[in-house]
Amino acid sequence: MLGMIEELKVQTIFKGLTDPEIDKFIPSISLLRFKKGDYVFKENEPCKGIYMIKSGRVEITKMTPDGWKQTLVILERGDFMGEIAFLEDTKHASNALTVEPSELFLIPKDFLKEIEKREPFIALKVIKNIAITAGLKLRRMNERFIKVLVNY
Repeated sequence: MLGMIEELKVQTIFKGLTDPEIDKFIPSISLLRFKKGDYVFKENEPCKGIYMIKSGRVEITKMTPDGWKQTLVILERGDFMGEIAFLEDTKHASNALTVEPSELFLIPKDFLKEIEKREPFIALKVIKNIAITAGLKLRRMNERFIKVLVNY
Protein backbone atom coordinates (compact mmCIF):
# COMPACT_ATOMS: atom_id res chain seq x y z
CA MET A 1 0.00 0.00 0.00
CA LEU A 2 2.92 2.37 0.54
CA GLY A 3 3.43 2.50 -3.25
CA MET A 4 -0.12 3.71 -3.76
CA ILE A 5 0.25 6.38 -1.06
CA GLU A 6 3.41 7.64 -2.79
CA GLU A 7 1.55 7.74 -6.13
CA LEU A 8 -1.31 9.70 -4.57
CA LYS A 9 0.99 12.19 -2.82
CA VAL A 10 1.87 13.49 -6.32
CA GLN A 11 -1.78 14.45 -6.79
CA THR A 12 -2.54 18.13 -6.16
CA ILE A 13 -5.84 17.27 -4.53
CA PHE A 14 -4.03 15.42 -1.70
CA LYS A 15 -1.44 18.14 -0.98
CA GLY A 16 -0.93 18.50 2.78
CA LEU A 17 -2.73 15.29 3.69
CA THR A 18 -0.94 12.79 5.93
CA ASP A 19 -0.29 9.20 4.86
CA PRO A 20 -3.08 7.88 7.13
CA GLU A 21 -5.51 10.47 5.66
CA ILE A 22 -4.59 9.50 2.09
CA ASP A 23 -4.86 5.83 3.04
CA LYS A 24 -8.58 6.30 3.78
CA PHE A 25 -9.15 6.99 0.05
CA ILE A 26 -7.25 3.97 -1.30
CA PRO A 27 -10.02 1.33 -1.02
CA SER A 28 -12.37 3.50 -3.10
CA ILE A 29 -9.97 4.67 -5.83
CA SER A 30 -10.02 3.01 -9.26
CA LEU A 31 -7.21 3.17 -11.81
CA LEU A 32 -8.59 3.75 -15.30
CA ARG A 33 -6.61 3.40 -18.53
CA PHE A 34 -7.42 5.37 -21.68
CA LYS A 35 -6.05 5.29 -25.22
CA LYS A 36 -5.25 8.49 -27.08
CA GLY A 37 -8.51 10.09 -28.21
CA ASP A 38 -10.73 8.49 -25.56
CA TYR A 39 -13.27 10.59 -23.71
CA VAL A 40 -12.90 10.56 -19.93
CA PHE A 41 -16.27 12.27 -19.81
CA LYS A 42 -18.47 14.30 -22.12
CA GLU A 43 -20.45 17.48 -21.65
CA ASN A 44 -23.83 16.81 -19.98
CA GLU A 45 -22.82 13.37 -18.69
CA PRO A 46 -23.47 12.66 -15.00
CA CYS A 47 -20.52 13.16 -12.67
CA LYS A 48 -18.92 9.88 -11.52
CA GLY A 49 -16.43 11.59 -9.21
CA ILE A 50 -13.11 13.39 -9.37
CA TYR A 51 -10.44 12.18 -11.80
CA MET A 52 -6.72 12.62 -11.06
CA ILE A 53 -4.08 12.21 -13.75
CA LYS A 54 -1.46 9.57 -12.91
CA SER A 55 0.11 9.72 -16.39
CA GLY A 56 -0.67 11.20 -19.77
CA ARG A 57 -2.47 14.40 -20.72
CA VAL A 58 -6.13 15.33 -20.95
CA GLU A 59 -7.64 18.17 -22.96
CA ILE A 60 -10.66 19.95 -21.48
CA THR A 61 -12.85 21.37 -24.25
CA LYS A 62 -16.17 23.10 -24.73
CA MET A 63 -18.23 23.31 -27.90
CA THR A 64 -19.06 26.86 -28.96
CA PRO A 65 -22.65 27.67 -30.01
CA ASP A 66 -21.51 27.64 -33.66
CA GLY A 67 -20.04 24.12 -33.34
CA TRP A 68 -16.32 24.81 -32.85
CA LYS A 69 -14.29 22.89 -30.31
CA GLN A 70 -12.62 25.34 -27.90
CA THR A 71 -9.72 24.03 -25.83
CA LEU A 72 -9.89 25.40 -22.30
CA VAL A 73 -6.82 23.71 -20.80
CA ILE A 74 -4.50 20.72 -21.15
CA LEU A 75 -4.07 18.84 -17.87
CA GLU A 76 -1.07 16.68 -16.91
CA ARG A 77 0.19 14.41 -14.13
CA GLY A 78 -1.04 15.59 -10.75
CA ASP A 79 -3.92 17.64 -12.15
CA PHE A 80 -7.55 16.74 -11.47
CA MET A 81 -10.88 17.23 -13.23
CA GLY A 82 -14.58 16.75 -12.62
CA GLU A 83 -14.44 18.67 -9.36
CA ILE A 84 -16.90 21.38 -10.40
CA ALA A 85 -19.60 18.88 -11.40
CA PHE A 86 -18.99 17.08 -8.10
CA LEU A 87 -19.12 20.21 -5.94
CA GLU A 88 -22.18 21.61 -7.73
CA ASP A 89 -23.82 18.16 -7.95
CA THR A 90 -24.45 18.71 -11.66
CA LYS A 91 -23.54 17.13 -14.98
CA HIS A 92 -20.20 17.90 -16.61
CA ALA A 93 -20.08 21.30 -18.33
CA SER A 94 -17.20 20.34 -20.64
CA ASN A 95 -15.52 17.42 -22.40
CA ALA A 96 -12.37 15.66 -21.21
CA LEU A 97 -10.44 13.92 -24.00
CA THR A 98 -7.09 12.17 -23.72
CA VAL A 99 -4.40 13.56 -26.05
CA GLU A 100 -2.09 10.61 -25.38
CA PRO A 101 -2.43 7.25 -23.62
CA SER A 102 -3.33 8.10 -20.03
CA GLU A 103 -3.91 6.58 -16.63
CA LEU A 104 -6.31 8.30 -14.26
CA PHE A 105 -7.35 7.68 -10.71
CA LEU A 106 -11.07 8.06 -9.99
CA ILE A 107 -12.42 8.91 -6.55
CA PRO A 108 -16.12 8.00 -6.80
CA LYS A 109 -18.71 10.65 -6.07
CA ASP A 110 -20.44 8.52 -3.41
CA PHE A 111 -17.17 8.00 -1.54
CA LEU A 112 -16.41 11.73 -1.60
CA LYS A 113 -19.84 12.42 -0.10
CA GLU A 114 -19.18 9.77 2.53
CA ILE A 115 -15.82 11.37 3.44
CA GLU A 116 -17.59 14.73 3.83
CA LYS A 117 -19.84 13.17 6.48
CA ARG A 118 -17.37 10.83 8.24
CA GLU A 119 -14.15 12.87 8.00
CA PRO A 120 -15.02 16.58 7.62
CA PHE A 121 -11.46 17.71 8.47
CA ILE A 122 -10.03 15.59 5.64
CA ALA A 123 -12.81 16.76 3.29
CA LEU A 124 -11.96 20.36 4.19
CA LYS A 125 -8.30 19.80 3.21
CA VAL A 126 -9.34 18.32 -0.15
CA ILE A 127 -11.84 21.12 -0.86
CA LYS A 128 -9.21 23.70 0.13
CA ASN A 129 -6.82 22.17 -2.42
CA ILE A 130 -9.56 22.34 -5.06
CA ALA A 131 -10.23 26.01 -4.22
CA ILE A 132 -6.53 26.97 -4.29
CA THR A 133 -6.05 25.24 -7.64
CA ALA A 134 -9.17 26.88 -9.09
CA GLY A 135 -7.97 30.28 -7.88
CA LEU A 136 -4.55 29.81 -9.50
CA LYS A 137 -6.15 28.75 -12.79
CA LEU A 138 -8.45 31.77 -12.72
CA ARG A 139 -5.52 34.10 -12.04
CA ARG A 140 -3.58 32.63 -15.00
CA MET A 141 -6.61 32.99 -17.28
CA ASN A 142 -7.09 36.61 -16.21
CA GLU A 143 -3.42 37.36 -16.92
CA ARG A 144 -3.72 35.83 -20.41
CA PHE A 145 -6.93 37.75 -21.05
CA ILE A 146 -5.28 41.04 -20.05
CA LYS A 147 -2.30 40.32 -22.35
CA VAL A 148 -4.72 39.70 -25.23
CA LEU A 149 -6.52 42.98 -24.53
CA VAL A 150 -3.26 44.94 -24.29
CA ASN A 151 -1.97 43.46 -27.54
CA TYR A 152 -5.27 43.91 -29.40
